[in-house]
Amino acid sequence: MRWQDMTWQEIGALDRDRTVVVLPVGSVEQHGHHMPTGTDTYLATAVSEAAAALVDAPVAVLPSPWYGLSAHHMHFPGSITLGAETMMAMVGDIVASVVQHGFRRIAVVNGHGGNAGIIDVLASTLGHRFYGTARIACLTYFSLAREAIAAARESRHGGMGHACEFETALMLHLHPDLVHQDRAVIHYPETGTPYLSTDLLAGSIVRSFVAFDDLSESGTFGDPGLATAEKGERFLALSAEALADFLKDFAGWPIAPKTA
Repeated sequence: MRWQDMTWQEIGALDRDRTVVVLPVGSVEQHGHHMPTGTDTYLATAVSEAAAALVDAPVAVLPSPWYGLSAHHMHFPGSITLGAETMMAMVGDIVASVVQHGFRRIAVVNGHGGNAGIIDVLASTLGHRFYGTARIACLTYFSLAREAIAAARESRHGGMGHACEFETALMLHLHPDLVHQDRAVIHYPETGTPYLSTDLLAGSIVRSFVAFDDLSESGTFGDPGLATAEKGERFLALSAEALADFLKDFAGWPIAPKTA
């Protein structure tokens, strides 16, 4: 169910104890020479909707607010960033509205690596804020499906980072009209230290701000040349299945009784 396609009466009729509400979050930022700035949000929404279709319990997918934390992309024209406080407030207000309408399980599904830190903070702060009223879960979909995606990849380490094999394949499957594969640049960046990784599935041991253009003139981390629409269909299925498995489990998580 897409929240924005439903009437208020249809939303009002949903079972508050069984329904899981999903909020996809992504970003508007550069994605190399060949991909649109809305890539992360397109993908977070598509994975959320595909996962919802696999769950027997009712799942309502909210419209994504589009923007995220993208300061590390701001040297590239077209990138838009929120401040951390703004994103905290925005997601907090959306979740609070949903909770006010009586819904008790909200999952924030992130599709942008730059949002990872704020997602962790939101899980803690919103979980505490609504303790006894609702359960809040926050996750990054490609981390949830990390092992399955890793088994299906062809690129070596560093080949999946940004506007890469993974994201380009997904967009070729979902929005081929927005992908200009003939403009794609293959680039394996080097951070110069084992403590920082640019690979989507590896993550960094240490957190540090890195401006994207310091490591990639094109804005691409990885190998979009290996992307195909068929591979994107597979990546979408793997990501949706992993998220659906979580949503099925999350639908049964206990909610602590509200204390005075």
